[in-house]
Amino acid sequence: MGGGKETPRQKMIGLMYLVLMALLAMNVSKEIINAFITLNNKLESSIEQVETFNVNLSGEIDTKLATLKATGAPPDELKRVEFHKGTNDEIVQLTRHICNDVVKRNLYLLISAGDKNTQFSEFDDIEEAIISDDADAKLKLKTLVDKVNNLGIIDVNEHHELHGLDTDHDDYHNPLFHIDDEGYIHIRDLSNYMKKDDYDTPTRLLAGKSFDEIAPEGIHLMDNLHHFRNGLIALIANHPSDTLEGNVVYNYKFDTTLIEDPDFLISEGDRKAFEKIVDSIIEFELEENKLDPKDAETVKNIYVRMTIPKKVLNHDEEYPWIFGQFDHAPIVAATAVMTSVRSDILQVQTLASQLVASRVKVQSFNFNKIDPLAFSATSYINQGDSLGLRVMIAAYDSSEAMELKYWVDDSTQMTKSESNQDIQSMQTFKGKAGQSVKISGSVGDHELTGFIAVKEKGVKKWKPWRFNYSVGAPNAAISAADLQVLYMNWSNKIKVSASGYKPESIRLSGRGCSVSGPDSKGFYTAKVSGTKAKTAKLIASAIDDNGKNVELANETFRIFPLPKPTAYFANKSGGSLKKVNATSYSSITAKLGESPLDVPYQVVSFSMYTTKNGSPITYKSTNNRLTGLMKAAIKKIPKGGNLTFTMVKVKGPGGKVSQLDGGIVIKLI
Repeated sequence: MGGGKETPRQKMIGLMYLVLMALLAMNVSKEIINAFITLNNKLESSIEQVETFNVNLSGEIDTKLATLKATGAPPDELKRVEFHKGTNDEIVQLTRHICNDVVKRNLYLLISAGDKNTQFSEFDDIEEAIISDDADAKLKLKTLVDKVNNLGIIDVNEHHELHGLDTDHDDYHNPLFHIDDEGYIHIRDLSNYMKKDDYDTPTRLLAGKSFDEIAPEGIHLMDNLHHFRNGLIALIANHPSDTLEGNVVYNYKFDTTLIEDPDFLISEGDRKAFEKIVDSIIEFELEENKLDPKDAETVKNIYVRMTIPKKVLNHDEEYPWIFGQFDHAPIVAATAVMTSVRSDILQVQTLASQLVASRVKVQSFNFNKIDPLAFSATSYINQGDSLGLRVMIAAYDSSEAMELKYWVDDSTQMTKSESNQDIQSMQTFKGKAGQSVKISGSVGDHELTGFIAVKEKGVKKWKPWRFNYSVGAPNAAISAADLQVLYMNWSNKIKVSASGYKPESIRLSGRGCSVSGPDSKGFYTAKVSGTKAKTAKLIASAIDDNGKNVELANETFRIFPLPKPTAYFANKSGGSLKKVNATSYSSITAKLGESPLDVPYQVVSFSMYTTKNGSPITYKSTNNRLTGLMKAAIKKIPKGGNLTFTMVKVKGPGGKVSQLDGGIVIKLI
């Protein structure tokens, strides 16, 4: 790639790569091969840091837009900022696409070294399994992951980064690559890769047979990089100008076809000459009002940084650029090349996003204190209803006085002009920021509506607010969190509410059961054991202001044994299951299915029934996990055959082991 602005760390990594390539040309050794792996790991680490920076940069643009919406910015300003946010979103999508395109070609090499029948199409859209939860992409990614795991091209010994980790919960676990939450694909440490010094695969798949017969995927790689460069420049440079003097508006559109890719970018002289050409074209576009002067520096840096020369020199012989990088290069050296390209891509994304962010100007507010804030439209609900609670962070200036004006149960005042508002019924409050306002009222629903003073650019403005609350008479109620029953040998959670009394004065007792609590969440625990009774009673009482014990409620609860659970394999208790999915699960679970109870049942043993050579055969497990013989047997069951689990024994919360009445029969498809 071309030069452009690089940090000292980036220059050092680039120098390391050049030195290693020079040593490689003279004499390949194990130490040099391993040095390429070290270099690649450093590049991957740098890539993750730049990616995080870019994600945060996008978050800042999103925050600026949200701030404008929250402060009531004019529609024209919102539209302008939304346009710039959309531009940055396209920059992110374009960058992720080309980064993943490069790393997919890298994986294409690494996997093809173990399986020459690998096709590049196997990598299409695998990142969509993470980004959009696409079903087809998830299946394709799982198929690719299984292939990597079965090839054994990575030795996962005690030195590997994944050694000893519990990966049963990760369907896409493999030792070669991973996809992060943003959808970017990353290569793992290749220290244990079995074919580090493979020369043939990079030459065959990316360089080609000869200078005249360059490999198709090599051509696509070069074309895609230049398409990315031109597309990125179009996103940041092609836009309307601000309205200038005389109501003039320019529609900027930079013409990338005016700059021809250079033959060489080897020496400092080559790079300076190319930069001079880029400068001259940029100057021409500025004179023609085709480029915003504010965009010129970023356009130049992206163009210089992301331009691939047509040729390189190798032993004083001219080679096409793609041959210079991948012809007879060890596969780990080819990996370092492509990881370096990805690093360049993410760094120019930073330049582009920073330019877009500079176009979004948002008025700042003076904040010196941040507090959590939880609120809802009402603070009182009836049993069976739900409350919409909103929790957020409130930032404010604690040095400014809080000034309120409001009305009780008269929302009509909000729609009137200030001169027509009822001053007689209006209530006011002045105090410290964050100070509470005391409110009360008669039994029933109430609504406060009013305004709070906010300073914007030093000018006081009144912002509307609304609050609903209810006043109730003292009462009490008892309800079982797990239904209106008590289960034997189970910690039944009981919630007691008694308005009009202090929480610490309330007590819950039981007849036919034991009661403990409350816990930190306000739940009591009622336990029933060793009884033949059909019912039990729970009594709520409280100490009033005179010290007298008052019974508030006395409820009868029916007593039932805990229901037996259902056995599950692959989250299924029966029905059908794709065979490819069946082989990825390794345990039997037991749970109550649709029951609201969250009872922990542990499978302690089970049997699996199948046929072998036409004869029935049974496999047994003494825990909840499939044995190796079971897993092997599942792989041999043909599609359309049945997978059967029987004699499932479980241990309940009381420690008693019992066998479930039914088993699991699943048809493999």
